[in-house]
Amino acid sequence: MIVLHGLRSDAPLEDVRQVLDERQVPHLFLDQTACAGVAVEVRDHRLELLVAGRAVPVTDVTGIYLRPYDLGAAANAAERARLRQLSFDLREWAQAAPAEVRVVNRPDAGLSNHSKPRQALAIAEAGFAVPEALLTTDPKAAAAFVTEHRRVVVKSASGTRSIVRLVGEGEDLDAVRWCPTQFQRFVPGVEYRVHVVGDRVISHRVRSEAVDYRYGGFSLERTDLPDDVARRCRLLAATLGLELVGIDLRFGSDGRWYCWEANTSPAYSSFDGPGREIASALADLLAAGR
Repeated sequence: MIVLHGLRSDAPLEDVRQVLDERQVPHLFLDQTACAGVAVEVRDHRLELLVAGRAVPVTDVTGIYLRPYDLGAAANAAERARLRQLSFDLREWAQAAPAEVRVVNRPDAGLSNHSKPRQALAIAEAGFAVPEALLTTDPKAAAAFVTEHRRVVVKSASGTRSIVRLVGEGEDLDAVRWCPTQFQRFVPGVEYRVHVVGDRVISHRVRSEAVDYRYGGFSLERTDLPDDVARRCRLLAATLGLELVGIDLRFGSDGRWYCWEANTSPAYSSFDGPGREIASALADLLAAGR
């Protein structure tokens, strides 16, 4: 059996649920909007998942996929607190699941995306080029970095989503004194988004005129990576302990393969065609266990 947790309106989770449903694979969907009878309790010195008062034996579970949301104003304060606690408890339950259970992704592995500079060390160790970067609260240091590299982007240093944009010489950078800000040398080249699902590597070339294609028009082309680059993607996923990861690559005009980040909870649906290749691969992984 496979356990899913999140919202039915969340496309990545719902796509997997539909694949499992079509294949008649047993699964339990713990919908955040209808989970009043779901709890995690300590019983006999271990965490147990309870649904309507009945225990779900972890020995019956082959895979767990968690994508909970903060529902914000969609729920009252008491319900928000209950759902946050439930999501926390489910993450703890998933973290404690036996090694033979596929967890997408174990909470401790997902922490790598909370610090982009720390994650960059793993990216470099996997054999990818990493652009020169500066993390600072010093406006003068930021200005000097922009002057040195001329074309520079600014982005979040954490897992919080941000719009990547170019920074020009002479721009007012005083605001960086209030928050550690990451600057990175802009690398011209061809953009790729890679999803590693277990051992499978599914890659798309991204065509866009925008610096951050997520906030500009773009088109996608399913393509295969060179074998060595695909190997490095698998190595990076394994190094970070991730069963599913979205990797942002660019083949630079200097002939090197650069990696920006490894997204530990990718919203992959916009890259999945009618055949739902990524969702199907993820369903296979969850159903197979280890």
